[in-house]
This record gives sequence, C-alpha cells and structure tokens, in this order.
Amino acid sequence: MIDVKEIKSKFEKNMIDNMERENAQKILIFLANQKCNFIEDIVTDYLDLFAFDYNEFVNKYENLNNKYNGAFLEKTSEDMNLLEEFYYI
Repeated sequence: MIDVKEIKSKFEKNMIDNMERENAQKILIFLANQKCNFIEDIVTDYLDLFAFDYNEFVNKYENLNNKYNGAFLEKTSEDMNLLEEFYYI
C-alpha cells in the first residue's frame, strides 16, 4: 500500500498540488497495460514522472523500451535508477 506520508516527505508540496490527476491516471493505466508490477514503487520514489504530459511520457517510455530491446520494465524492476533516464531522453 502506498504511504502518503512518505510521498509527502519526498516531494515538494507544490509539485504534488500542481499534478494533473487525469494525466497521472492515464500514465498509471498505461503502466498497468504494459504489465508493470512495481507501480507503487514508481509512485513512491518517482512521483514526478507523473508530471510529464501523458503523450510525452509514452514517447519517452517507447524510446527507452527500444533502447533496452523491449525489456525496459524488466530491467527497471531490477534497477529502478533506470527511471532517471526519463529526465534525459
């Protein structure tokens, strides 16, 4: 279960307040459709990824998935630091 207190301690209040819920929901659904089994971990540690526009997020995901030969989520489940690449691609 997601610990809201932990999230609030990790991220700036204005980032959380300004996050567009509908956009974040679309990203969550996208990750679920990709069979991501560590969505809670992403929310807890990389909540700011949900601030990306949905289309931009999907494009970045597809580029990273291509870079890792279709195994981006598998590799990320072993090393969540790979999510940092979203900020640079």
